[in-house]
Amino acid sequence: MLTPGQIVYFKYFTKLTGTPTMNLLIKTNIALLLLTCFIPLTRGQTDAPPAYPRDGAVRMLENERVIVWDISWLKQDYPVHRHRYDHAGVYYSPGDRLITSSTGEAREVQTPAWNISFQLAGVTHSESGISDAPLRAVFIQIKTPVTGAVVSNASLPRFPDDGPLDRRSNERVRVWEYNGGLLSVAAAGNSAHYHGHDAVVVWFDADNGPNVHFVSRGSVHDNDIPTAAQRVFVFEIL
Repeated sequence: MLTPGQIVYFKYFTKLTGTPTMNLLIKTNIALLLLTCFIPLTRGQTDAPPAYPRDGAVRMLENERVIVWDISWLKQDYPVHRHRYDHAGVYYSPGDRLITSSTGEAREVQTPAWNISFQLAGVTHSESGISDAPLRAVFIQIKTPVTGAVVSNASLPRFPDDGPLDRRSNERVRVWEYNGGLLSVAAAGNSAHYHGHDAVVVWFDADNGPNVHFVSRGSVHDNDIPTAAQRVFVFEIL
């Protein structure tokens, strides 16, 4: 970074110099100095390790399309890391954490259960779990670029055809939720449908334990709801 003396120096000579050539030389030197200061910062952000694996993170599923993690923010400091994939997920146990940005700004975050998370790739920060009972979530890292929907069978309805809750929709993911009465309706429906997009089904049993399975786009089946599920989230990967 420029020191106060350097700033005064450049301002002084920029003001006193009357020749365009000298002004250009001074501006070029300033630009080079600022670039020299900026390059280590960007390199550090680019070279930061990936967010996962780490303590408290368990890989549940991985294929060529996604990586799914069961994550606990343990009561400890986690090093600076960079999120290399777009990701979405659902928190299933509440907790608190401290998030520190790449510029050093820290904020405490309290997250309730069943909040939906989404973040684009490229974010660099560090985190600390700060609650005795750790925050827990299932996160889905999306490996592939945006992919258009397929039409598998025009005579069949496309998922979702049974009225789940629309929890989140953006350019990368749509998140649908089944709970309470919606689970009973969906389980009883057994109507064949196809999936226009890849999907990750995250479901929770009576003990609130997370489970996951992957549905490839173009798949045709009768039901997305496991019989033991108490709450189900379907993440359509766009």
